[in-house]
Amino acid sequence: MEEKELEILLAATEEFSEKGFFQTKTEDIANRAGVSKGLVFHYFKSKKNLYNQVVKVAIQKLEELFDYTQFPNESLVNLFDYSLKRKFEIAESHAAEMALMLDVYGNLEKLPEELQKEIFEYIEKMKTDSYEMIAQIIRQMPIREGVREEDVVKLILTVFNQVEIEANQQMSGTKITDYHFFVLIIGEASRQVQILESGFLKQIRKRRN
Repeated sequence: MEEKELEILLAATEEFSEKGFFQTKTEDIANRAGVSKGLVFHYFKSKKNLYNQVVKVAIQKLEELFDYTQFPNESLVNLFDYSLKRKFEIAESHAAEMALMLDVYGNLEKLPEELQKEIFEYIEKMKTDSYEMIAQIIRQMPIREGVREEDVVKLILTVFNQVEIEANQQMSGTKITDYHFFVLIIGEASRQVQILESGFLKQIRKRRN
């Protein structure tokens, strides 16, 4: 990718993350990148194509930053805590990409149909890849004898999926400016995982005969 093309992508990421798809103007992207509007169309043909590319690149970058090989595998609670900590670190270091994706999640259904379909496929692939990595981490945990590994994986991924559903519901149609709403959602999920990990029934001592 040429230098000017990269500069346009960076400027577009910042503009789209601040204003969303519909409110962003191509000339504003060109001005921010220090190029002509014609050069923007030369590389990307249309605002829809540019937005599509910006989202695709943002997803790839965020996936690379989420290095699952560094995630703890000694307990589910530690896994959730580390995941939350890493999310905030990335939100601070890559604010534009994170803000862009929050806007995408919150307004996906409002995008043009063709664009909506392509971006949905990117998101689904990212989710599938991340779930598989999480499943691999879970398989490395010291699972109790007699408990099927795949049952544990399915159960925990159900919790992860519920976290995503609740987050998407809160983001729907809303401009998210404060990432701390994730704390409440993931905090609740962490408590649920702790119950799954330790059990919820009281330990009943058997009486001696």
